Amino acid sequence: MKKKMLIIIAIILLLSSIPSVAVDGVVEIDDPERDGYIVPGSRFRRGEVIYISPEEIEIQTNQGREKYKITSSTSFEKRGKAIGINQVKEGDKVTLTFNNIYSSDVLNIKVEDEDRNIAGILKGKLQLVDERNKEIVIKDPYILKEGKWSPLSKYTLKLKNTSDNLYYVSQKINFQKLKNYIGKEVYIAYDQNLGRMNVAKLLVKSGQSQNYDGKVSTVLYTTGQMVVNNNILNIHDGTIVVKNNKLVDYINIEKNNDTQVIVDNFYGRKNSSVITITTNILADRNDNTKIVIYRGRIEDIYEYEVEIGKLNYRLDYQVLEDGKWKQIEDKQRFTISEDTLIYDSELKENIDPLYFISTRYVNAYNVKNSILRNRLLTNYYKNKAAYFVVREGDYGKELLALNLVPNKQIYYSNINLQYSSMGEIKFVDLDNKTIELEKVKNYNTLNNKWESTQDETIALEKAVILLNDEPLPLERLYNIKLGSRVYVVKEKTSSADEGYVLIIED
Repeated sequence: MKKKMLIIIAIILLLSSIPSVAVDGVVEIDDPERDGYIVPGSRFRRGEVIYISPEEIEIQTNQGREKYKITSSTSFEKRGKAIGINQVKEGDKVTLTFNNIYSSDVLNIKVEDEDRNIAGILKGKLQLVDERNKEIVIKDPYILKEGKWSPLSKYTLKLKNTSDNLYYVSQKINFQKLKNYIGKEVYIAYDQNLGRMNVAKLLVKSGQSQNYDGKVSTVLYTTGQMVVNNNILNIHDGTIVVKNNKLVDYINIEKNNDTQVIVDNFYGRKNSSVITITTNILADRNDNTKIVIYRGRIEDIYEYEVEIGKLNYRLDYQVLEDGKWKQIEDKQRFTISEDTLIYDSELKENIDPLYFISTRYVNAYNVKNSILRNRLLTNYYKNKAAYFVVREGDYGKELLALNLVPNKQIYYSNINLQYSSMGEIKFVDLDNKTIELEKVKNYNTLNNKWESTQDETIALEKAVILLNDEPLPLERLYNIKLGSRVYVVKEKTSSADEGYVLIIED
Protein backbone atom coordinates (compact mmCIF):
# COMPACT_ATOMS: atom_id res chain seq x y z
CA MET A 1 0.00 0.00 0.00
CA LYS A 2 2.77 2.35 0.93
CA LYS A 3 4.57 1.57 -2.34
CA LYS A 4 1.43 2.37 -4.35
CA MET A 5 1.07 5.71 -2.59
CA LEU A 6 4.67 6.59 -3.42
CA ILE A 7 4.06 5.73 -7.09
CA ILE A 8 0.91 7.89 -7.20
CA ILE A 9 2.76 10.81 -5.61
CA ALA A 10 5.60 10.43 -8.11
CA ILE A 11 3.15 10.47 -11.04
CA ILE A 12 1.42 13.61 -9.69
CA LEU A 13 4.75 15.39 -9.30
CA LEU A 14 5.77 14.36 -12.81
CA LEU A 15 2.52 15.64 -14.34
CA SER A 16 2.69 18.92 -12.44
CA SER A 17 6.15 19.60 -13.87
CA ILE A 18 4.86 19.46 -17.48
CA PRO A 19 3.71 22.85 -18.84
CA SER A 20 0.26 23.02 -20.40
CA VAL A 21 -0.08 23.37 -24.16
CA ALA A 22 -2.50 25.75 -25.83
CA VAL A 23 -4.85 24.60 -28.57
CA ASP A 24 -2.75 26.25 -31.25
CA GLY A 25 0.33 24.32 -30.10
CA VAL A 26 2.02 27.20 -28.29
CA VAL A 27 3.35 26.24 -24.88
CA GLU A 28 1.79 28.25 -22.06
CA ILE A 29 3.71 28.32 -18.77
CA ASP A 30 1.13 28.40 -15.99
CA ASP A 31 3.13 27.11 -13.02
CA PRO A 32 3.39 29.84 -10.34
CA GLU A 33 6.25 27.96 -8.66
CA ARG A 34 8.53 28.25 -11.66
CA ASP A 35 11.46 30.68 -11.30
CA GLY A 36 10.59 34.24 -12.36
CA TYR A 37 6.92 33.49 -13.02
CA ILE A 38 4.22 36.00 -12.09
CA VAL A 39 0.60 36.24 -13.13
CA PRO A 40 0.64 38.62 -16.13
CA GLY A 41 -0.04 42.17 -14.96
CA SER A 42 0.33 41.39 -11.26
CA ARG A 43 3.67 43.23 -10.94
CA PHE A 44 3.29 46.97 -11.37
CA ARG A 45 4.92 50.32 -10.56
CA ARG A 46 3.20 53.69 -10.19
CA GLY A 47 4.74 57.11 -10.60
CA GLU A 48 4.97 60.33 -12.61
CA VAL A 49 6.65 60.44 -15.99
CA ILE A 50 9.97 62.28 -15.98
CA TYR A 51 11.15 61.13 -19.40
CA ILE A 52 9.87 58.85 -22.15
CA SER A 53 11.26 57.69 -25.51
CA PRO A 54 10.65 54.68 -27.78
CA GLU A 55 13.35 52.84 -25.80
CA GLU A 56 12.73 53.71 -22.14
CA ILE A 57 10.61 55.48 -19.56
CA GLU A 58 11.76 57.13 -16.33
CA ILE A 59 9.26 57.69 -13.55
CA GLN A 60 9.31 59.34 -10.13
CA THR A 61 8.02 56.99 -7.43
CA ASN A 62 7.90 57.19 -3.64
CA GLN A 63 11.25 55.37 -3.62
CA GLY A 64 12.90 57.74 -6.12
CA ARG A 65 13.53 57.75 -9.85
CA GLU A 66 13.27 54.47 -11.73
CA LYS A 67 13.98 53.53 -15.36
CA TYR A 68 12.33 50.76 -17.37
CA LYS A 69 12.57 49.50 -20.95
CA ILE A 70 9.95 50.09 -23.63
CA THR A 71 9.84 47.44 -26.35
CA SER A 72 7.84 46.83 -29.51
CA SER A 73 5.46 44.73 -27.37
CA THR A 74 4.70 47.57 -24.91
CA SER A 75 1.12 48.82 -25.16
CA PHE A 76 -0.24 52.20 -24.08
CA GLU A 77 -3.64 52.94 -22.60
CA LYS A 78 -5.65 55.99 -21.56
CA ARG A 79 -9.27 56.18 -20.44
CA GLY A 80 -9.75 52.55 -21.44
CA LYS A 81 -8.54 53.06 -25.02
CA ALA A 82 -5.31 52.19 -26.80
CA ILE A 83 -3.14 55.24 -27.52
CA GLY A 84 0.24 55.99 -29.06
CA ILE A 85 3.40 56.81 -27.16
CA ASN A 86 3.03 60.48 -28.18
CA GLN A 87 0.03 60.82 -25.88
CA VAL A 88 2.11 59.96 -22.81
CA LYS A 89 3.43 63.27 -21.48
CA GLU A 90 5.95 64.38 -18.88
CA GLY A 91 4.16 64.80 -15.56
CA ASP A 92 1.49 62.18 -16.36
CA LYS A 93 0.67 59.77 -13.58
CA VAL A 94 1.13 56.27 -14.96
CA THR A 95 0.92 52.63 -13.94
CA LEU A 96 3.47 50.26 -15.47
CA THR A 97 2.74 46.53 -15.55
CA PHE A 98 5.18 43.67 -16.21
CA ASN A 99 5.05 39.99 -17.13
CA ASN A 100 8.32 38.94 -15.52
CA ILE A 101 9.45 39.62 -12.00
CA TYR A 102 13.10 39.99 -13.02
CA SER A 103 12.70 41.90 -16.29
CA SER A 104 12.66 45.68 -16.74
CA ASP A 105 10.62 45.33 -19.97
CA VAL A 106 7.25 47.08 -19.58
CA LEU A 107 4.17 45.18 -20.75
CA ASN A 108 1.66 48.05 -20.51
CA ILE A 109 1.71 51.76 -19.66
CA LYS A 110 -1.61 53.11 -18.42
CA VAL A 111 -2.08 56.87 -18.15
CA GLU A 112 -4.32 57.79 -15.24
CA ASP A 113 -7.25 60.16 -15.69
CA GLU A 114 -6.52 63.85 -16.06
CA ASP A 115 -8.88 65.18 -13.38
CA ARG A 116 -5.89 66.40 -11.39
CA ASN A 117 -4.33 68.55 -14.10
CA ILE A 118 -3.06 71.93 -12.93
CA ALA A 119 -6.02 74.30 -13.29
CA GLY A 120 -4.04 77.49 -12.66
CA ILE A 121 -1.46 79.44 -10.67
CA LEU A 122 -2.49 81.65 -7.73
CA LYS A 123 -0.74 84.08 -5.44
CA GLY A 124 -1.96 85.71 -2.24
CA LYS A 125 -1.17 86.31 1.41
CA LEU A 126 -1.33 83.28 3.67
CA GLN A 127 -4.02 84.02 6.24
CA LEU A 128 -4.85 80.69 7.88
CA VAL A 129 -3.34 77.20 8.20
CA ASP A 130 -5.93 74.72 9.49
CA GLU A 131 -4.06 71.56 10.54
CA ARG A 132 -7.19 69.69 11.58
CA ASN A 133 -8.99 70.04 8.25
CA LYS A 134 -5.82 70.26 6.16
CA GLU A 135 -6.90 73.56 4.64
CA ILE A 136 -5.31 76.92 4.01
CA VAL A 137 -6.83 80.34 3.39
CA ILE A 138 -5.21 83.10 1.33
CA LYS A 139 -6.46 86.66 1.09
CA ASP A 140 -6.26 89.17 -1.77
CA PRO A 141 -5.86 86.33 -4.29
CA TYR A 142 -4.58 86.81 -7.87
CA ILE A 143 -4.57 84.34 -10.75
CA LEU A 144 -1.99 84.13 -13.54
CA LYS A 145 -3.93 84.80 -16.74
CA GLU A 146 -2.70 85.82 -20.21
CA GLY A 147 0.77 86.18 -18.74
CA LYS A 148 -0.32 88.66 -16.03
CA TRP A 149 -1.60 88.57 -12.47
CA SER A 150 -5.35 89.32 -12.49
CA PRO A 151 -7.18 89.97 -9.17
CA LEU A 152 -10.00 87.61 -8.21
CA SER A 153 -13.29 89.03 -6.99
CA LYS A 154 -13.13 87.07 -3.72
CA TYR A 155 -11.42 88.63 -0.68
CA THR A 156 -10.33 85.20 0.59
CA LEU A 157 -9.90 81.79 -0.99
CA LYS A 158 -9.90 78.39 0.75
CA LEU A 159 -7.90 75.47 -0.61
CA LYS A 160 -7.52 71.88 0.57
CA ASN A 161 -3.95 70.69 1.03
CA THR A 162 -3.69 67.26 -0.59
CA SER A 163 0.07 67.05 -1.10
CA ASP A 164 3.37 67.47 0.71
CA ASN A 165 4.75 69.84 -1.95
CA LEU A 166 5.26 72.79 0.42
CA TYR A 167 8.46 74.83 0.03
CA TYR A 168 10.35 77.84 1.26
CA VAL A 169 12.84 78.43 -1.58
CA SER A 170 14.41 74.95 -2.09
CA GLN A 171 13.65 73.79 1.46
CA LYS A 172 10.75 71.41 1.87
CA ILE A 173 8.53 72.22 4.87
CA ASN A 174 5.70 70.34 6.52
CA PHE A 175 2.15 71.58 6.97
CA GLN A 176 2.72 72.49 10.61
CA LYS A 177 5.78 74.60 9.79
CA LEU A 178 3.77 76.46 7.15
CA LYS A 179 2.17 78.33 10.06
CA ASN A 180 5.45 80.20 10.51
CA TYR A 181 4.79 81.99 7.21
CA ILE A 182 1.29 83.33 7.93
CA GLY A 183 1.16 86.87 6.57
CA LYS A 184 3.67 86.07 3.83
CA GLU A 185 2.76 85.93 0.16
CA VAL A 186 2.67 82.46 -1.43
CA TYR A 187 2.50 81.01 -4.93
CA ILE A 188 0.15 78.06 -5.42
CA ALA A 189 -0.29 75.65 -8.32
CA TYR A 190 -3.76 74.22 -7.80
CA ASP A 191 -5.93 71.49 -9.27
CA GLN A 192 -9.65 70.90 -9.00
CA ASN A 193 -11.52 67.78 -7.98
CA LEU A 194 -15.29 67.62 -7.59
CA GLY A 195 -15.43 71.41 -7.62
CA ARG A 196 -12.90 71.76 -4.79
CA MET A 197 -9.60 73.63 -5.17
CA ASN A 198 -6.56 71.67 -3.99
CA VAL A 199 -2.97 72.70 -3.39
CA ALA A 200 -0.74 70.78 -5.80
CA LYS A 201 2.39 72.75 -4.90
CA LEU A 202 3.01 75.80 -2.72
CA LEU A 203 6.05 78.07 -2.56
CA VAL A 204 6.52 80.90 -0.06
CA LYS A 205 7.50 84.12 -1.82
CA SER A 206 11.03 85.19 -0.85
CA GLY A 207 11.96 88.40 -2.65
CA GLN A 208 10.91 91.15 -5.04
CA SER A 209 9.06 89.90 -8.12
CA GLN A 210 10.46 90.08 -11.63
CA ASN A 211 9.00 88.62 -14.82
CA TYR A 212 10.94 87.14 -17.75
CA ASP A 213 9.36 85.93 -20.97
CA GLY A 214 11.33 84.16 -23.71
CA LYS A 215 13.19 81.07 -24.83
CA VAL A 216 15.52 79.05 -22.63
CA SER A 217 18.92 79.45 -24.29
CA THR A 218 20.84 77.35 -21.73
CA VAL A 219 19.87 75.01 -18.91
CA LEU A 220 22.33 73.45 -16.43
CA TYR A 221 20.67 70.88 -14.19
CA THR A 222 23.80 70.19 -12.12
CA THR A 223 24.20 73.82 -11.03
CA GLY A 224 20.45 74.54 -10.98
CA GLN A 225 20.56 77.42 -13.46
CA MET A 226 19.08 78.43 -16.77
CA VAL A 227 19.40 81.42 -19.08
CA VAL A 228 16.37 83.32 -20.39
CA ASN A 229 16.81 86.57 -22.35
CA ASN A 230 20.49 86.66 -21.32
CA ASN A 231 19.53 86.49 -17.62
CA ILE A 232 20.93 83.75 -15.37
CA LEU A 233 18.03 82.40 -13.29
CA ASN A 234 18.23 79.82 -10.49
CA ILE A 235 15.95 76.77 -10.49
CA HIS A 236 15.45 74.47 -7.51
CA ASP A 237 13.19 71.81 -6.02
CA GLY A 238 10.73 74.42 -4.79
CA THR A 239 10.26 76.01 -8.22
CA ILE A 240 6.72 75.49 -9.54
CA VAL A 241 7.13 74.22 -13.11
CA VAL A 242 3.99 73.66 -15.22
CA LYS A 243 4.20 72.01 -18.64
CA ASN A 244 1.22 70.71 -20.65
CA ASN A 245 -0.96 71.52 -17.62
CA LYS A 246 1.12 69.09 -15.56
CA LEU A 247 3.28 69.80 -12.55
CA VAL A 248 6.75 68.59 -13.58
CA ASP A 249 10.29 68.46 -12.24
CA TYR A 250 12.68 71.22 -13.28
CA ILE A 251 14.73 68.63 -15.21
CA ASN A 252 11.88 68.71 -17.75
CA ILE A 253 12.92 72.23 -18.74
CA GLU A 254 14.62 72.00 -22.12
CA LYS A 255 16.67 74.29 -24.31
CA ASN A 256 14.51 76.42 -26.66
CA ASN A 257 11.41 76.01 -24.47
CA ASP A 258 9.14 79.07 -24.62
CA THR A 259 8.74 80.11 -21.00
CA GLN A 260 7.32 82.71 -18.70
CA VAL A 261 9.37 82.88 -15.50
CA ILE A 262 8.32 84.67 -12.31
CA VAL A 263 11.43 85.37 -10.26
CA ASP A 264 11.97 86.33 -6.63
CA ASN A 265 15.00 88.63 -6.54
CA PHE A 266 16.55 88.26 -3.09
CA TYR A 267 19.69 90.38 -2.60
CA GLY A 268 20.64 89.97 -6.25
CA ARG A 269 19.96 86.24 -6.39
CA LYS A 270 17.26 85.54 -8.95
CA ASN A 271 15.32 82.48 -7.81
CA SER A 272 12.75 81.13 -10.26
CA SER A 273 9.47 80.73 -8.39
CA VAL A 274 6.99 79.92 -11.17
CA ILE A 275 7.84 78.64 -14.65
CA THR A 276 5.12 78.04 -17.23
CA ILE A 277 6.30 76.28 -20.37
CA THR A 278 4.50 76.64 -23.70
CA THR A 279 5.01 73.48 -25.75
CA ASN A 280 4.48 73.38 -29.48
CA ILE A 281 2.48 70.50 -30.94
CA LEU A 282 4.66 70.78 -34.04
CA ALA A 283 7.84 69.97 -32.09
CA ASP A 284 9.63 66.61 -32.26
CA ARG A 285 7.69 63.87 -30.50
CA ASN A 286 8.34 60.81 -28.35
CA ASP A 287 8.30 58.39 -31.28
CA ASN A 288 10.88 60.42 -33.23
CA THR A 289 8.27 61.82 -35.61
CA LYS A 290 6.82 65.29 -35.96
CA ILE A 291 3.89 67.03 -37.64
CA VAL A 292 4.93 69.56 -40.30
CA ILE A 293 2.64 72.03 -42.11
CA TYR A 294 3.52 73.16 -45.63
CA ARG A 295 1.76 75.59 -47.91
CA GLY A 296 2.32 75.51 -51.63
CA ARG A 297 0.93 74.52 -55.00
CA ILE A 298 0.09 71.01 -56.17
CA GLU A 299 2.85 70.50 -58.73
CA ASP A 300 1.82 67.01 -59.75
CA ILE A 301 -0.31 64.05 -58.65
CA TYR A 302 0.97 60.48 -58.89
CA GLU A 303 -0.29 57.10 -57.78
CA TYR A 304 -0.40 57.47 -53.99
CA GLU A 305 1.90 60.50 -54.07
CA VAL A 306 1.59 64.26 -54.44
CA GLU A 307 4.37 66.71 -55.26
CA ILE A 308 4.47 70.21 -53.81
CA GLY A 309 5.75 73.15 -55.85
CA LYS A 310 6.22 76.92 -55.68
CA LEU A 311 3.32 79.15 -54.71
CA ASN A 312 3.98 81.35 -57.73
CA TYR A 313 6.89 82.65 -59.78
CA ARG A 314 7.88 85.02 -56.95
CA LEU A 315 7.34 82.77 -53.99
CA ASP A 316 8.72 79.31 -53.19
CA TYR A 317 6.62 76.83 -51.26
CA GLN A 318 6.81 77.23 -47.49
CA VAL A 319 7.09 75.25 -44.28
CA LEU A 320 5.86 76.42 -40.87
CA GLU A 321 8.67 76.50 -38.30
CA ASP A 322 8.05 77.87 -34.80
CA GLY A 323 5.23 80.14 -35.99
CA LYS A 324 7.09 81.46 -39.04
CA TRP A 325 6.72 80.52 -42.71
CA LYS A 326 10.11 79.61 -44.12
CA GLN A 327 10.64 79.39 -47.88
CA ILE A 328 12.16 76.20 -49.31
CA GLU A 329 13.32 75.75 -52.89
CA ASP A 330 13.48 71.97 -53.34
CA LYS A 331 10.39 70.09 -54.42
CA GLN A 332 9.13 67.29 -52.19
CA ARG A 333 6.77 64.37 -52.55
CA PHE A 334 4.38 63.18 -49.87
CA THR A 335 2.76 59.76 -49.65
CA ILE A 336 -1.03 59.66 -49.88
CA SER A 337 -3.02 56.83 -48.31
CA GLU A 338 -6.69 56.00 -48.39
CA ASP A 339 -6.84 57.48 -44.86
CA THR A 340 -5.58 60.90 -46.01
CA LEU A 341 -8.11 63.68 -45.38
CA ILE A 342 -8.52 65.73 -48.59
CA TYR A 343 -10.80 68.75 -48.29
CA ASP A 344 -11.97 71.47 -50.67
CA SER A 345 -12.46 74.38 -48.27
CA GLU A 346 -14.20 76.48 -50.92
CA LEU A 347 -16.88 73.85 -51.58
CA LYS A 348 -16.69 72.51 -48.01
CA GLU A 349 -16.55 68.97 -49.38
CA ASN A 350 -14.34 65.98 -48.58
CA ILE A 351 -12.69 64.26 -51.54
CA ASP A 352 -12.10 60.53 -51.68
CA PRO A 353 -8.29 60.05 -51.95
CA LEU A 354 -8.79 57.53 -54.77
CA TYR A 355 -10.78 60.11 -56.73
CA PHE A 356 -8.09 62.71 -56.12
CA ILE A 357 -5.27 60.43 -57.29
CA SER A 358 -6.83 59.46 -60.60
CA THR A 359 -10.03 60.15 -62.51
CA ARG A 360 -10.18 56.47 -63.47
CA TYR A 361 -11.47 55.82 -59.95
CA VAL A 362 -14.24 58.42 -60.24
CA ASN A 363 -17.78 57.12 -60.41
CA ALA A 364 -19.76 60.21 -61.40
CA TYR A 365 -22.90 58.84 -59.78
CA ASN A 366 -21.17 58.70 -56.36
CA VAL A 367 -20.16 62.40 -56.40
CA LYS A 368 -23.37 64.26 -55.62
CA ASN A 369 -21.89 67.77 -55.78
CA SER A 370 -21.86 68.60 -59.50
CA ILE A 371 -19.13 71.24 -59.09
CA LEU A 372 -16.86 68.79 -57.28
CA ARG A 373 -17.60 66.11 -59.88
CA ASN A 374 -16.60 68.47 -62.67
CA ARG A 375 -13.41 69.50 -60.84
CA LEU A 376 -12.35 65.89 -60.42
CA LEU A 377 -13.06 64.95 -64.04
CA THR A 378 -11.19 67.99 -65.43
CA ASN A 379 -8.10 67.61 -63.20
CA TYR A 380 -8.97 70.97 -61.67
CA TYR A 381 -6.80 70.61 -58.54
CA LYS A 382 -3.47 70.34 -60.31
CA ASN A 383 -1.54 73.64 -59.86
CA LYS A 384 -3.96 74.78 -57.15
CA ALA A 385 -2.82 76.08 -53.75
CA ALA A 386 -3.13 73.99 -50.60
CA TYR A 387 -2.04 73.38 -47.02
CA PHE A 388 -0.21 70.06 -46.59
CA VAL A 389 -0.19 68.46 -43.12
CA VAL A 390 2.58 65.86 -43.07
CA ARG A 391 3.86 63.36 -40.51
CA GLU A 392 7.61 63.03 -40.95
CA GLY A 393 9.87 60.32 -39.57
CA ASP A 394 12.63 57.93 -40.47
CA TYR A 395 10.20 56.00 -42.68
CA GLY A 396 9.32 58.99 -44.91
CA LYS A 397 6.75 61.77 -45.25
CA GLU A 398 3.11 60.77 -44.92
CA LEU A 399 0.37 63.20 -45.97
CA LEU A 400 -2.25 63.17 -43.20
CA ALA A 401 -4.40 66.02 -44.52
CA LEU A 402 -4.60 68.26 -47.57
CA ASN A 403 -6.69 71.45 -47.51
CA LEU A 404 -7.34 72.88 -50.97
CA VAL A 405 -7.84 76.62 -50.45
CA PRO A 406 -8.99 79.58 -52.58
CA ASN A 407 -6.15 81.26 -54.43
CA LYS A 408 -6.48 84.46 -52.40
CA GLN A 409 -5.12 82.55 -49.41
CA ILE A 410 -1.81 81.72 -51.01
CA TYR A 411 -0.87 84.22 -53.65
CA TYR A 412 0.13 86.99 -51.30
CA SER A 413 3.79 87.85 -51.77
CA ASN A 414 3.80 89.22 -48.23
CA ILE A 415 2.60 86.46 -45.89
CA ASN A 416 1.01 87.65 -42.65
CA LEU A 417 2.52 85.38 -40.02
CA GLN A 418 0.32 86.36 -37.11
CA TYR A 419 -2.13 83.68 -38.17
CA SER A 420 -0.46 80.93 -36.15
CA SER A 421 -2.08 80.37 -32.75
CA MET A 422 -1.88 77.91 -29.88
CA GLY A 423 -4.33 77.37 -27.05
CA GLU A 424 -6.68 74.98 -25.28
CA ILE A 425 -10.25 74.00 -26.12
CA LYS A 426 -12.65 75.90 -23.88
CA PHE A 427 -15.96 75.25 -25.68
CA VAL A 428 -17.16 73.39 -28.78
CA ASP A 429 -20.25 74.73 -30.56
CA LEU A 430 -21.58 71.74 -32.48
CA ASP A 431 -24.40 73.69 -34.16
CA ASN A 432 -22.34 76.59 -35.48
CA LYS A 433 -19.19 74.55 -36.14
CA THR A 434 -16.94 76.77 -34.02
CA ILE A 435 -14.60 76.30 -31.07
CA GLU A 436 -13.61 78.73 -28.35
CA LEU A 437 -9.97 78.74 -27.24
CA GLU A 438 -8.49 79.82 -23.92
CA LYS A 439 -4.87 80.27 -22.81
CA VAL A 440 -4.30 81.58 -26.33
CA LYS A 441 -0.89 82.54 -27.68
CA ASN A 442 -0.49 84.22 -31.07
CA TYR A 443 2.83 84.39 -32.87
CA ASN A 444 4.07 87.98 -33.23
CA THR A 445 6.35 88.28 -36.25
CA LEU A 446 7.66 91.68 -35.18
CA ASN A 447 9.50 90.30 -32.16
CA ASN A 448 9.41 86.58 -33.10
CA LYS A 449 7.64 85.60 -29.87
CA TRP A 450 4.50 83.79 -28.80
CA GLU A 451 2.34 86.33 -26.94
CA SER A 452 -0.58 85.65 -24.62
CA THR A 453 -3.92 87.09 -25.66
CA GLN A 454 -7.63 86.87 -24.87
CA ASP A 455 -9.93 83.94 -25.61
CA GLU A 456 -10.70 83.47 -29.29
CA THR A 457 -13.46 81.86 -31.36
CA ILE A 458 -12.42 79.91 -34.46
CA ALA A 459 -14.80 79.01 -37.32
CA LEU A 460 -14.17 75.48 -38.56
CA GLU A 461 -16.15 75.09 -41.80
CA LYS A 462 -13.03 75.65 -43.93
CA ALA A 463 -10.69 73.60 -41.75
CA VAL A 464 -9.04 70.22 -41.82
CA ILE A 465 -8.85 68.84 -38.27
CA LEU A 466 -6.51 66.18 -36.93
CA LEU A 467 -7.21 64.73 -33.47
CA ASN A 468 -4.23 62.70 -32.22
CA ASP A 469 -3.08 62.35 -35.86
CA GLU A 470 -6.48 61.02 -36.98
CA PRO A 471 -8.76 63.01 -39.36
CA LEU A 472 -11.80 64.39 -37.58
CA PRO A 473 -14.89 65.21 -39.72
CA LEU A 474 -16.93 68.27 -38.79
CA GLU A 475 -19.84 65.95 -38.01
CA ARG A 476 -17.83 64.46 -35.12
CA LEU A 477 -16.71 67.56 -33.26
CA TYR A 478 -18.23 65.97 -30.15
CA ASN A 479 -15.06 63.84 -29.93
CA ILE A 480 -13.01 66.92 -28.99
CA LYS A 481 -12.27 66.90 -25.26
CA LEU A 482 -12.34 70.20 -23.38
CA GLY A 483 -8.86 71.22 -22.29
CA SER A 484 -7.19 69.60 -25.32
CA ARG A 485 -4.22 71.44 -26.78
CA VAL A 486 -4.56 72.85 -30.28
CA TYR A 487 -2.38 74.46 -32.94
CA VAL A 488 -4.26 76.61 -35.48
CA VAL A 489 -3.37 78.06 -38.86
CA LYS A 490 -6.06 80.68 -39.40
CA GLU A 491 -7.15 83.82 -41.22
CA LYS A 492 -8.81 86.74 -39.50
CA THR A 493 -12.22 87.83 -40.72
CA SER A 494 -14.72 90.47 -39.63
CA SER A 495 -16.63 87.94 -37.52
CA ALA A 496 -14.80 84.85 -36.24
CA ASP A 497 -11.30 83.84 -37.26
CA GLU A 498 -11.41 81.13 -39.92
CA GLY A 499 -9.28 78.07 -39.24
CA TYR A 500 -7.66 76.21 -42.14
CA VAL A 501 -5.55 73.67 -40.22
CA LEU A 502 -6.18 72.47 -36.65
CA ILE A 503 -3.85 69.99 -34.94
CA ILE A 504 -5.42 68.77 -31.67
CA GLU A 505 -3.92 66.61 -28.91
CA ASP A 506 -5.93 65.44 -25.90
